[in-house]
Amino acid sequence: MANTIYSATGCARCNVTKKYMGENSIEYEEFDFKAEGKEAFSKFYRENRSEIFRDKDGVEFPVFTDGKVIRQGVSVVIGYLVAGDDLQGFIGRSELHGEWLDGINISGGDPAKTDQLVQVISYIKQSGLKIQAVTIGKNSDVLEALLQKGLVDRLIMDVKGPAELYLDLTGSPVDEDDLKRSIKLTSTAPEHSFITTIAPVSRSEGTIEYLSPEEIAETAQLIEEASGSKKNCYTLCPFDPKTSGDERFSSLEPLPASAFFKYRSAARRYQVMTEIEK
Repeated sequence: MANTIYSATGCARCNVTKKYMGENSIEYEEFDFKAEGKEAFSKFYRENRSEIFRDKDGVEFPVFTDGKVIRQGVSVVIGYLVAGDDLQGFIGRSELHGEWLDGINISGGDPAKTDQLVQVISYIKQSGLKIQAVTIGKNSDVLEALLQKGLVDRLIMDVKGPAELYLDLTGSPVDEDDLKRSIKLTSTAPEHSFITTIAPVSRSEGTIEYLSPEEIAETAQLIEEASGSKKNCYTLCPFDPKTSGDERFSSLEPLPASAFFKYRSAARRYQVMTEIEK
């Protein structure tokens, strides 16, 4: 089956995708949902409803298929056209609209695919979109490559906690030098911030408890030491056991709002601009 793009009149991200395909001699058939292609897309959507993302604002365009897979969103589609599925860990669905594009997870992909990632983001950024990326402190070489080329407009670093707790918090360990280097690089981004979710961890005695204020203070101190500054934008975020998807936490009660002030006070010893997510 030939390549097919489902687009929408006035969709700038659709135009970027079609421009890329045209410049790279990738043939495709287009159906405009807001014009003559409405019936064709409606049929395609009914047949593939479970694979097409739709929220309260409607379907995110462009939607692309080559007859084997369905890909959605400008970065995901171009990423697939450049490298097949090799960039899936790096590039996900964007939740931002207008001039901003997110869904770029620097820690999520294979560093060996950095050149392809740079190629995709460079093309999208040249189209006029602004890039928001996230990192949890892994793949600092990838982060450096993107920053050196000026490809990240806004960078959010999710410091999960002290390095020794990363295995429990994320399912895989982190190299402490990689983590510290990521913090330092993040602090050089044009617009950057740090966040930490006060998440539950499994303790050695078999209990499950939230990160302690002391562990949050240790995390804030890590940010200070690695970035060389006490004045980073740092936000503490609540953890919702009901939406975590982890059965271990199904009976866990959320931290009461009043508890966050103790965490903020602990963090402000090392990051004076610490705030609680509202």
